[in-house]
This record gives sequence, structure tokens and C-alpha cells, in this order.
Amino acid sequence: MRNIAMTESTTSDKLEILRTQSLASVVYEEIERMIVEGELGGGDRINEKVLAEQQGMSRGPIREACRRLEEAGLVEIKRNRGVFVRKLAFDDVIELYEIRAALCGFAGRILAQVLTDAEIEQLDAPLKKMRAFARSGDLKSYYPLNLEFHSLLMAFTGNKRLARLYEATNKELHLYRRRTLLIGSNLEESCNEHQAILDALRGGNPRKISKAMRLHCLDGRSRLLQSSPHEAGARFLDLRDDDDE
Repeated sequence: MRNIAMTESTTSDKLEILRTQSLASVVYEEIERMIVEGELGGGDRINEKVLAEQQGMSRGPIREACRRLEEAGLVEIKRNRGVFVRKLAFDDVIELYEIRAALCGFAGRILAQVLTDAEIEQLDAPLKKMRAFARSGDLKSYYPLNLEFHSLLMAFTGNKRLARLYEATNKELHLYRRRTLLIGSNLEESCNEHQAILDALRGGNPRKISKAMRLHCLDGRSRLLQSSPHEAGARFLDLRDDDDE
């Protein structure tokens, strides 16, 4: 009887762990969505108690989700104070844009060798929708498609570590990328850059593909600097090649 009781207890514990992990994944995705879509901004506090009540669950899965979000670089857990959406220094953001440009340029070299015609058509689908949303200024609809386009590019390289590095870098930039796209004609400019990437991919030239992908990221960095005149003293390097102009 004792062994049976221990087995039942162990099984119950395992089920509870699985349940907590599953609920934590749901909470993680919801908080991540709120950060990506701008509902939560840098420095905002995530109230575990309120969130648990809203989701109808204990605070265990909430804490686990916040721990994962901290590992992803999206939040900070401050002892005795709570959980806060991470607020990056402006120079850190510029550096992330530069890292993203390097990763995308490298991905372009790989894509030139492995991308198929069918995958090119998969990229064309979100871009067509992006064009329509860019014309109407609908950032809320445009932005998820923007993320999908780039995630597909990285997935199509077949390099899983590269894709993970890109996604980790990209998550930290969400709030700033959204901000730059809200200004003036930036949505259409961004869309034109995505079209340039797709055109280069269809051409198959490794140098041109790498250049189009890298310049798209550097142009995003430039838009950020233009949108933040109060950060004029931010670190800025000229990372364009001689043939980029």
C-alpha cells in the first residue's frame, strides 16, 4: 500500500508540473503578445496577482511564465518589487539593430544557396497583405505580418541556431521597431524594403540578397535615430559598404 501511495503521489506531482508548464506557456504567449503589440511598454509593471485573477489560475504558472520571459530578455524580475517590462538603454537598442543587420546579412548568403521557388511564394503571401496595410496605415495588422516574413526567412535558412539568435535579438527590439513604423511614411518605406529583399531572392545573387537584408535592418536603425532626436548623442557607426549607396 505504501508503494502504491508513493506512486500515486508521484504521478499527481508530475501531472501538476505538466499543468503548470502548460498554463505558463499560455501566460507567456499572452504577455509576449501584449509587449509586441505595445499594450505593455518598457518599465511597466506586470501584476502577478491581478493577472492570476484575470486568467483564473494560481500564481504558480504566472511566476513560471515571468521567469521564462526574463530568460528571453523581455522582462526584469526585481526582488521585493515585482516584474517589469524590460527598458533598454538607447545605445543597447542601436547595438541590437547592428547585430540584427549582421545576422540578416549572413542569412541572405545562406538563402541564396538553399531557398526554393515554393518558399519564395510563401514569402510573397504575407508581403502582399503588408502592402495593403501599409497603404492604409494599419500598423496593428502590418506588424505581425512583418514578423512572419522575417521568421520565414530565418526558418528557410535551415540553420536553427541562427534562427534562435535572430528571434532572441528581435524580441528585445519589438517596442522600438513599432515606434519607428508609426512615423510618417515609414510603413511604406519598410514595405518597399521587404519587396527589395524578395526581388533579390528571386534574382538569386548572394551579394544582392545579403545586401538587401542587411540594409533593411540598417535603415530601421536610421529610422529609429530620426524618430529620437533627444538621443542625438547615441552611439552610431557607419556600417554600410562602399557599394551600398
